[in-house]
Amino acid sequence: MTRIVGILAAAALALAMTSIQGADALQQESSKKNVVEFYEKALNQKDFEAASGYLGPRCTQHDPVAAAGPEGLQAFI
Repeated sequence: MTRIVGILAAAALALAMTSIQGADALQQESSKKNVVEFYEKALNQKDFEAASGYLGPRCTQHDPVAAAGPEGLQAFI
C-alpha cells in the first residue's frame, strides 16, 4: 500500500511540474509576443502612442546618451 501511495505521489508531482512548465512556456510566449509588438510599434512604425501601452510606470533606458523614462523614448522616436 505504501508503495502505491508513493507511486501516486510521484505521478501527481510529475503532472504538477508538467503543468507549471506549460504555464511558464505560455508566459514566455506571451512575453516574446509583447516585446516584438513593442519593438514593431516603437522602432519600426515610430508610433509612440501605440508603443507607450507596453510601458510600465518605470521605463529604464540603458543607453547612456538617451534620456530615461517614457519621455526619453518619445524623444528618440
